[in-house]
Amino acid sequence: MARVVGLGHASFTVMSLDRTVDFYVNVLGGKLLERTADQGPNIGTAVFGPGRQAYASLGIAMVELGGIEIEFIQYLDPPTNEAYHGDPARAGSAHLAWEVDDIESMYNELKKKGVRFHTQVNDCVRDGILVWKWIYFRDPDNICVEITQRFG
Repeated sequence: MARVVGLGHASFTVMSLDRTVDFYVNVLGGKLLERTADQGPNIGTAVFGPGRQAYASLGIAMVELGGIEIEFIQYLDPPTNEAYHGDPARAGSAHLAWEVDDIESMYNELKKKGVRFHTQVNDCVRDGILVWKWIYFRDPDNICVEITQRFG
């Protein structure tokens, strides 16, 4: 039987590839692997399924951060014209999470760069033991991003 062997990549639709690439590369320290544009008479059907529109055009940026490849897509035709709702309680919502080696330093560095955090760094304590620290913030498209640090 066939089996899953690993994560190929994560993908998010964004309003502006330029703005998103700038954030994930210049603010978070990722690496732009590739930037392309795909268009064609059957891409719409492949992406949306039958019945919506056969033709589609999209810009794509692949960014690597912390060993994870993220595909960011900006739809050009049909255009991405509605921003992400930002509500993590809605079905289909997702977030990205990276483990860091010094969450307090990362928090301070990103805060200086203008990143908007939900709170201060949070502790996850189980049975009286600090297991990990975590914090959420938002990228330019209001996508929730998390950094964590594990302990003992």
